[in-house]
Amino acid sequence: MATCPRCKGHLTDGHRCPSRTGRLAIEIVAAALAGGIAAWLLLALFDPRGQATDMDVVTFVIGACVGVGINRALRA
Repeated sequence: MATCPRCKGHLTDGHRCPSRTGRLAIEIVAAALAGGIAAWLLLALFDPRGQATDMDVVTFVIGACVGVGINRALRA
């Protein structure tokens, strides 16, 4: 069987070379930032008086985790 000259994997009909480490890290960081910012925006939308200011860091971290989880689930 033929091998891929780039990744040395088997060349099948549906062959795709695995993502490089740097590109994968950038993708994960971007998904985390997008998820964190989206969570902050949702917090601001549902708490317009700003009483949940102690929840800012928790909201960002949970949003980042959800963003990375969704990204990884859709990429697999």
